[in-house]
Amino acid sequence: MTILQIVVSNFMRQIHRTPGGKSLSAGWADWRTPVVGLLLGQFVFAALLGLTQTGALQALELLVYDHVLRWQPLTPPDKRIVLIGETEADIQRWGHPLPDSVLAEALERLAQGRPRVIGVDKYRDLPAPPGSERLDQTIRNHPEIVWVMKFGNAAAREPAIAPPAILANSDRIGFSDVPLDEEGLVRRGLLFLDDGRQVVSAFSLIVALRYLQAEGIRLQPDPENPDHLRLGPTTLPPLATDEGGYVHADTAGYQYLLDYRGRLSAKQIYTLTEVLEGRAPAAQFTDKIVLLGSMAVSLRDDFQMPVRHFLMDTPSSTPMSDRPGRIAGVALHALQINQLLRFALAGDAPIRGLSHHVEIAWLWLWCMIGFGLTLCRWRFRWLLALMAGALVALGGMGLLAWSHHVWLPLATPALGLALVAALSGGYRSVHDYVEKRLLMNLLVRHVAPEVADTLWRERERLVAGGRLIPQRLTATVLFADIQGFTTIAETLEPARLMDWLNVYMEAMTQVVMTHEGVIKQYVGDQIMALFGAPVPRQTEAEIASDAMQAVQCALDMGERLQHLNTAWAGQRLPTIAVRIGLCTGPLIAGSLGGRQRIEYAVVGDTVNIASRLESFDKEAHFSAGSACRILISASTFRHVDHRFQVTNVGRIKFKGKQQEITVYRVDGPSLTPDCASAAGACRPDSTLPE
Repeated sequence: MTILQIVVSNFMRQIHRTPGGKSLSAGWADWRTPVVGLLLGQFVFAALLGLTQTGALQALELLVYDHVLRWQPLTPPDKRIVLIGETEADIQRWGHPLPDSVLAEALERLAQGRPRVIGVDKYRDLPAPPGSERLDQTIRNHPEIVWVMKFGNAAAREPAIAPPAILANSDRIGFSDVPLDEEGLVRRGLLFLDDGRQVVSAFSLIVALRYLQAEGIRLQPDPENPDHLRLGPTTLPPLATDEGGYVHADTAGYQYLLDYRGRLSAKQIYTLTEVLEGRAPAAQFTDKIVLLGSMAVSLRDDFQMPVRHFLMDTPSSTPMSDRPGRIAGVALHALQINQLLRFALAGDAPIRGLSHHVEIAWLWLWCMIGFGLTLCRWRFRWLLALMAGALVALGGMGLLAWSHHVWLPLATPALGLALVAALSGGYRSVHDYVEKRLLMNLLVRHVAPEVADTLWRERERLVAGGRLIPQRLTATVLFADIQGFTTIAETLEPARLMDWLNVYMEAMTQVVMTHEGVIKQYVGDQIMALFGAPVPRQTEAEIASDAMQAVQCALDMGERLQHLNTAWAGQRLPTIAVRIGLCTGPLIAGSLGGRQRIEYAVVGDTVNIASRLESFDKEAHFSAGSACRILISASTFRHVDHRFQVTNVGRIKFKGKQQEITVYRVDGPSLTPDCASAAGACRPDSTLPE
């Protein structure tokens, strides 16, 4: 088997090894890569699905949910809600707990502004005299007053806190309990709680419904689904345990997701002292919702929220600083009330998640997109750019869904996309690296490293169906043969002959590789090499460069032969002369053979002429004192004009050719740019046939 045959056959086996010698198309060069990528995609999908079901990825999904909340557009400040805050300065002036007399005075002043609802977010299960009777009378005289209580949680050892005794068992009380996620964030709101004996409404719901009475809106069962509630035009389904990114969440009671789209204006926040001293205009309370509650940090009635800010136009005199990520309990009630009013009056929809089966399909889709990215056999940086584009598209789809109040899981699909792309791409990279290393280790023994790199880069364009694609190319063919080898073979014993011949072949091969040639084959003592194959040249400059490389290679082979002869003479081994023939012209290159034996072949008149030039008049035309005769065709001479010293041998008609061919002998490199005639150089007649 010839050297180039070994190279090409191994090249094709390594790159396109499939059953029956068949291969995939260029984009799917190896069936193993897409199959392994597909299996990795299914594995990642199953693993992420399992992790999702256990809740291991809930925190990550909720983190993305929080960022989406921060990026969403906000509504204008709700002017229907006014907050009265009990600040640190109020505590220092009026005492803690706030006496009933002071609280009664504040409520009476607020009632003078004729608000629709006054909501008090202060526990008063026990009297705080003096003024307890006055507070009871104030509550009795103003039915717009609604009070807070605590439902409690026995499992969490949170005791219940009763409302003022005068409001017990009335419809003017609501619980202030808030469901907290594991990290302490408030993402959900409550409408009802049930302990098996009674159903209690949320403080925010009681306040909102009392405000909506004037609008003729009340809470009622949904006509299409009686298990769901309807507020105005909006249906409020209860939060499912696996809604959105939640997994087995405690959704006791009737819960919904807080959207945090509402904002409060700092201009509508007053301190308790401002109310008691008459500095809060009564007209500011008319027909509005007034909420009174603690805003003092020392009372620790605040919560962690997923957004950073909820106040607008915050002046320095605001009683409640808009602390990033923290919200006072009374302000949290205000945001919940704002969301319920938007449900009832603006038709805003609640945030809802996808069904369980749709979420599974959504995750699988993005895992397969990650697999699809790796099918594009692009450079690593382009694959990263493509992956980044896919993630941006995923985020855009999430924001688009969010604008329609749909919570689309983003973190887990993004993780699936990245993991599948990374694992599949990593497998492909390792697979390609191993293949390339094996192939390059083989190639670099027989061709120049530059040619080996070119073969690797162009493998998809050069190979199809387990064979090199037949193609026309213009190349320079070199034949080199030892003068009198038959006689030498008869005088040396076989083992010594092979050692001697291997020294010669190795030296000549190194010279060919140095000049970016490809050893096509060894036939006995003959060497056939190609310059300009198997990758086709595209320009005349490239063809000329190959021809010059070939001629220079022939000269260097002669120089190397002189060194070999000197060494052999000292070892009493035969010294030799070599004939070299060169021709540049068109060829047809491709694969010949069957499944068991396949060879890279080049056919065409160019090969025949180069072979005839090497064997022409075997004993003649050697330069004086030279052990290497180099004959080239006129076509080669045209590409190397002025670069070498040449002698016109004449017009010769080879056997099997109808036309004569002008032949030149290369004597050495050019001494002057214009190839002086004193050196024996000449130009061919351009009209002469080749």
